[in-house]
Amino acid sequence: MFISQTNSTNDWLKQHPESDAVWTTWQTAGRGQAGNSWESEQGRNVLMSLRFRHPQVLVEQQFRLTMAVSLGVQETVSKLLPNEQVTIKWPNDIYVGDRKICGILIESTIADRQVAEAIAGIGLNVNQTVWHSGAPNPVSVKLLTGADSDLPAVYDALCNAINARMLMLSQPETLKQHYLSVLYRFGVKALYARREVSLTPSRILTDIPKNAFQATITDVTEQGELVLDSSKFHFKEIQFVL
Repeated sequence: MFISQTNSTNDWLKQHPESDAVWTTWQTAGRGQAGNSWESEQGRNVLMSLRFRHPQVLVEQQFRLTMAVSLGVQETVSKLLPNEQVTIKWPNDIYVGDRKICGILIESTIADRQVAEAIAGIGLNVNQTVWHSGAPNPVSVKLLTGADSDLPAVYDALCNAINARMLMLSQPETLKQHYLSVLYRFGVKALYARREVSLTPSRILTDIPKNAFQATITDVTEQGELVLDSSKFHFKEIQFVL
């Protein structure tokens, strides 16, 4: 369902329990992971949310949802940008090279130790070319191709790819293999920095902090922890240094 404007597509779905999908090109209060906001120029991008009812996932298996949704988005962006390296930056940002093209926010409702429903919000930079919020590394399809894309067609492609990946929730090992195969920096030594666990927004570090260290992503656990060499980190415990 297309709507011309909303504060947040995730919030809109929560307020309309009869709907399972919504998208817009103008979101006045978009949200990202860890308290971040999401800047999007009016009429230029795809901002959408999908609801998944009773996905047959236990509480401790929620990262399967993250893998499925992010793989569907990564696949779609790869088709839009066939000459670029499109990866998933843990846990679920979509990167082209070292630049962010898409953010994903998944919010789940739990009942009896199972995910009763999950709402996946997706903000994909399609035709935007200028950002004003100080985001350190944004990029869009148009910046890389020089051409505008048809937004309804992009929305349809995202829906189809994500729904196809959701069918793999019962195949966690295959899902994980696919996820690791397109994971940003997987198997590559790079810089990271520890951060305090807090409710403050996360950020990409472009200056090397004093506590930076080199490590290699070797795995992601079933619970979604990032494994750097032999150490495990939750989402708010580590920052990437670009």
